[in-house]
Amino acid sequence: KTQNRQLEEQLAQTENNYRMMLKYFADNVKDPKQTKIYRNILKTTYEIADVTIVDLKTQAGWSSAYDYRKNPNRNCPENIEQLVFENDEKKLFNFLRSNTIKNADEEQIWVDYLADNSRPDSGKCLAITAITLHLEELFDERKINLLIKESEHPNEEIRQRALTGLLIALRRYDRRLYLYPEIETRLEILAENPEFVNDMCNIILQFILSRETEKISQMMKDEIIPGMMKISPILNDKKRMEDALETGINEKNPEWQNLIEEAGLSERLREFSEMQMEGVDVMHSSFLHLKNFPFFDEMQNWLTPFSKTKVLEGKELRGFADIIAESSILCNSDKYSFFFSIEKIPEKFREMMTGWLSSEIESDKEMIRNELQSTEKHKCAHPIARQYIQDLYRFYKLYPKRTNIEDIFETKPEFYRVESIARFVVNKNNLALIGEHYFNRNHFEEAADIFTRLLNNDKQDETFLQKRGYCRQMLGNIPDALDDYLKADLFNENNPWTNKKIAYCYRVLKQPQKALAYYLRAERLTSGNLALEMNIGHCLLEMNRYDDALKRYFKVEYLSENKERAWRPLAWCSFLCNKYEQAMKYFQKIIEVNPNATDYMNAGHTCLAMGDNKEALKHYTSSIALHNSSYEKFLESFIPDIPNLISAGIEKEIIPLILDGLIYEKNKPQSQNKSREN
Repeated sequence: KTQNRQLEEQLAQTENNYRMMLKYFADNVKDPKQTKIYRNILKTTYEIADVTIVDLKTQAGWSSAYDYRKNPNRNCPENIEQLVFENDEKKLFNFLRSNTIKNADEEQIWVDYLADNSRPDSGKCLAITAITLHLEELFDERKINLLIKESEHPNEEIRQRALTGLLIALRRYDRRLYLYPEIETRLEILAENPEFVNDMCNIILQFILSRETEKISQMMKDEIIPGMMKISPILNDKKRMEDALETGINEKNPEWQNLIEEAGLSERLREFSEMQMEGVDVMHSSFLHLKNFPFFDEMQNWLTPFSKTKVLEGKELRGFADIIAESSILCNSDKYSFFFSIEKIPEKFREMMTGWLSSEIESDKEMIRNELQSTEKHKCAHPIARQYIQDLYRFYKLYPKRTNIEDIFETKPEFYRVESIARFVVNKNNLALIGEHYFNRNHFEEAADIFTRLLNNDKQDETFLQKRGYCRQMLGNIPDALDDYLKADLFNENNPWTNKKIAYCYRVLKQPQKALAYYLRAERLTSGNLALEMNIGHCLLEMNRYDDALKRYFKVEYLSENKERAWRPLAWCSFLCNKYEQAMKYFQKIIEVNPNATDYMNAGHTCLAMGDNKEALKHYTSSIALHNSSYEKFLESFIPDIPNLISAGIEKEIIPLILDGLIYEKNKPQSQNKSREN
């Protein structure tokens, strides 16, 4: 229970007002102000609940990063004009993140401050961020109004921060916004502004991309860095050899690229580069361990724009500060990390880095031009918004005092599902673009939801049906996936991709005859597709048309460069056709190359059918070994094959003998096994 007496009194008064309203209602008293009174009661109740939650957190000893006290306004100075006049960015930030705006006069002070061209932009940016952070803890109608107003600010950095903060606030307070008609009206007006709608949509796309950050970090940790460490000694040896020979050739050695490709890094590095161009945060893993400088002890420094003035006090590194400031790749937080790291590098190495950094910045400038062009075409967030969201990501993930802060990057629901935000993305193009971002990043649940919304307005869109079907397939919902594919097929029966997907679903649903019909239709629409030949063979196999299946598998073996892909189905189908010598020939090929537990078991079946019990037991024993020496797991695979063994002429009474023999073989002392081998 809260110990805030003021809150308790306010709640009691609100409850009394509600009781009175209910009494008038029960007595059939007509009150034209009833709706307004009821909404005011709801607004007050929400606000009491907000402050109570903060109060209870404080009582529980939670180390809230926002450092609220029992009264959020207790540090409120008597003269806010004086606070603004002093222009101390830290004080302004802490005040705005810790205090509500009490009245219209105070709100106007902040409007004037943000419009004052004589004030530094860094302070205004921090003011917007402080408002955003405060709104994550407490609702403040006037602060939301400020974000709405500043979303049209002429300074792009301030504007993008306000847009981002507004988006976050709308998601948090969506359910109560109807109680504030002024906010609703202003949002409706903004929804008519194409530039505003475009920016809001793009910021949503950037938040979707932020979900890839941890995956990228894991890729760097598990694949790219170990791979580069592996080839680094080889590259160094080759470089030293070339230096010793003094060939005089300045071009890069193509063998270096070959080493990267042989190490399996080439494709990953290309993927890494493409994601960087799309706006994915690829630098997080590089800087997450560089946030221990004293600079980051202050909360506002995690979110302040990079300032050469801030880092150059008493230092002679202006050249580096200029270079870093121009980078479009690094977010502000990482720029500070980079600068403070460079400070610790010996001077002779700094000189070596200057030229390299300068050339990289030129590439950055070209990239920023491309990004701005893409932004205009409604494909990605503005670079400033991207950097700001990356700053927020580092704050919520790495700030040491983040305990008990609700992580906005884990908050649900997704932005497009929020009613007050949906008005900005309801048109087909915006919603389809968001759906594509989810789809391309394999977030199939959200993508399926969006494609459903799109199909509600256009039930005959073949592409949306295909993509929703694929999402459902990947989520394991095969019947509904099949339904989507069949609907898409109605609009275009000559699409080979759709036909193959329908066939796949029928196969999974154990309807090989229907699957075969669609595979054959896909075959007529394409040529030379060996994967399709294999699947046709599988359907024929499942329909017990073994001879026809064999023809398909032999065709794949003959035409494929990778002939091994056909060996397993050829071996098993040959066994089912009672062609045991042929089956054994292929099982032997498989065993020589890359056998698994099933291969050894099937080879054992073949030996058993050929009357070679000794060899069968040997293969079964090898199968058990690859089942982690678990007889029980082997048995789970063996039992379903018993009907095939009986069909192969193996007497039913022999099967228990084989299984018991394996048990004795498994439990036989090691010394006896060695003696037997000798």
